Amino acid sequence: MSATARRRSRDAGCGDGKPVVLAAGEPRESEAVVESLALLGIAAERQRVFHSAESIAGAAEAVAGAAGLVLCGGADLAPSLFGEAVLPWARVYVEPERDEMEWAMLAAARRERVPVWGICRGIQVLNVFLGGSLWQDLGMQVANARTHHLASPVDALIHPVAVTAAGRGTALGELLDREPALVNSRHHQAVKGMAAGLVPVAVSPDGLVEAAVLDDREWWVEAVEWHPENLMAMAQQRAVAQRFVDAMERRNDG
Repeated sequence: MSATARRRSRDAGCGDGKPVVLAAGEPRESEAVVESLALLGIAAERQRVFHSAESIAGAAEAVAGAAGLVLCGGADLAPSLFGEAVLPWARVYVEPERDEMEWAMLAAARRERVPVWGICRGIQVLNVFLGGSLWQDLGMQVANARTHHLASPVDALIHPVAVTAAGRGTALGELLDREPALVNSRHHQAVKGMAAGLVPVAVSPDGLVEAAVLDDREWWVEAVEWHPENLMAMAQQRAVAQRFVDAMERRNDG
């Protein structure tokens, strides 16, 4: 079978034609994700991107009938979502409409057991949605924090991640443990209090959670703090993204 035929076969089996929904703010946040999933056989025409200005009810309805949901990178989460006021001098830039939209999307995904993949902001949204909290601003709050924000070039590898003891019992942890894992990074918020049910799979050298999976056999959820969509030239990072595609295929087969 040719590479093109394999891609078409994989695409046809991934949700049986159902859309793959992406949640994003500005279009630039989703463009690289669309391209990366297309490389893995999910045609751009199958991917439906929702931005925060769109109908929240429509976004939730789309997720309920989707093959999968991707939470893309972007603006900060409002600290009120995890029970805090914005700290003085913290660099917090929020999009309340997007927060509301993604909450509705995640509620639909949880109800229908739609696979969810979180990228950067996505791991933060998932953690807070499930009851966890965030560091509002790493530069202010975390002593000796490593550099976690380098916007350009987008594929610059700026720190390693190490698999945790708990992570070694997960498939994502095994993947990241096969070879040294170096990642790009552009965030200033991060997981603080881990939500119940989320397993911290990998951490940065300063101990921040960089990857997590949900301990739930009925609902596939994985998330990373970096941007694999910018690192598709690396086999390990393609494999991270491929896990989401495989999860959609398994759900369809089941």
